[in-house]
Amino acid sequence: MKRHLYLILFFPVLILIGCMSNSGTDLTLPTETEDPTDFIDVTPPTPEPTPEATPTPTPTPELTPRPTPEQTPEHTPEPQPVFGFIDAHADTPSRVLQLEPGQQSLYNNSALHVDFRRLAEFEAPVQVFVAWCADRYVRTAFEQTNLMFDLLEQEVAKHSDLIEIARDLDDIRRIAGEGKISAILAIEGGEALMGKIENLDHFYDRGVRILGITWNRENELGYGQATGSTQGLKPFGKEVIKRMDELGMIMDVSHLNFTGFWDAHNTSTRPYMASHSNSFTIMSHARNLTDTQIMAIVDKGGIIGFNMYPPFVSPGGNATTEEIMTQLKHFINIGAGNNIGLGCDFDGISSTPQDITDVSSLKAFKSALIEEFNEETALNIMESNFYRFFIRYFED
Repeated sequence: MKRHLYLILFFPVLILIGCMSNSGTDLTLPTETEDPTDFIDVTPPTPEPTPEATPTPTPTPELTPRPTPEQTPEHTPEPQPVFGFIDAHADTPSRVLQLEPGQQSLYNNSALHVDFRRLAEFEAPVQVFVAWCADRYVRTAFEQTNLMFDLLEQEVAKHSDLIEIARDLDDIRRIAGEGKISAILAIEGGEALMGKIENLDHFYDRGVRILGITWNRENELGYGQATGSTQGLKPFGKEVIKRMDELGMIMDVSHLNFTGFWDAHNTSTRPYMASHSNSFTIMSHARNLTDTQIMAIVDKGGIIGFNMYPPFVSPGGNATTEEIMTQLKHFINIGAGNNIGLGCDFDGISSTPQDITDVSSLKAFKSALIEEFNEETALNIMESNFYRFFIRYFED
C-alpha cells in the first residue's frame, strides 16, 4: 500500500523532470580547404560555406559515447597479443609502383617510409597497406588497384617468414603469435570500384578489409573534401556502405566532405574509422575532424588514426613532438582517448614531423608518449585502441 502511495506522489515530479531535459548537437563546418599531396597537384578548392549557408545536412543522432570493454563491468577482456604497433594508413603500395621496376622491392627500400625490414624491427606490428590511384589512373582505377595488390602479394610471398596478409582478427592473432608482421589491405577512394557493386565483392575476396569512400576528388560514391561540394553521398555510395556492412569491410571516412561524412555516419550500422585525420579544433585544416565528428565516431564504437603530416598537425607546417602531443591531449580531453590510434600516412606525405622520419621512428615516438602520458596511454595509442576496435567490428 505504501509503495503504491509513493508512486502516486512522485510520478508527476518525474514527468516534470523529464520535460525539462533537452540536448542538441553543434555541427561546426571546417573552413580551411588546402590539402597538399605528394603525387598530384590539387587546386585549392573553394572553402566550404559556413553552416548558415550550407543546406541542412542529414540530421545527426544524439551522441552518447559508447563504453569501451574496460568500462563495461561484465566484460572480461581476453589477454591482448603483443604488437609493436598498429598503424591504419600507409600508401606504400601506391608509392612503390611509381618507382622504376628495379626499385620496387618492399623488403629493403630507402625510397620508402615503410618496408618489411624496418617493420621487422618491431614485435609483430600490424600495418594497413593502402592502394591509392593518382588522377591519371582514375579511368583504369580497377586495374591499377589490382596491380598494386599483385605487387604487394608477390613481395609478401617472397618474405613469408616475416609477413602475412591478415583477412580477419583470427589471422591477426595467429600472425602475432608467430612474431610476424600482419598486413591488412585497404583502398583509398571508391574510384577502384568503377561504379560496379560487384567490384566491391571482388576486392573483398582479394582480402581488402578497409575502403575509404573518397579521396580528395569526386567519385561515383560521393565528394572528397577538396571538391568544395556541400552535397552528400550519392546513391551508389550508400549502396556500397550497406554492402560493406554486410561483407564486414570497414568504412573509412578520411577525405570525405562534411555533408558526406554525416550521410556515411547515418548509413552505416557498424563501427567505422577515419584512418588518417586529426583535430580541427587544434589545427583548422579541412582534412581534420570537428569535435562533433570525432564524438560521432566514438558513439559508433569507431576510431581515428592520427596523421603525421605536419600541415594537419600545427599551423607552422613543421610539426614537433610537442605539437603532436597537443593534438593527442585534445582527443583525450574530449572523451576520445580510447578511440585514437596511429594513421601515420607514411609514403603518402611529402614531409614528416621533426623527430619522425619513417616507420622506425615509432620506437622513439612510443617513448615520448610514455614520458608525456604514461605507459598505459602510450600502449593504447600505439596498439590497444585499434586492437579493441577490431574486436568491436569483427566480433561484437
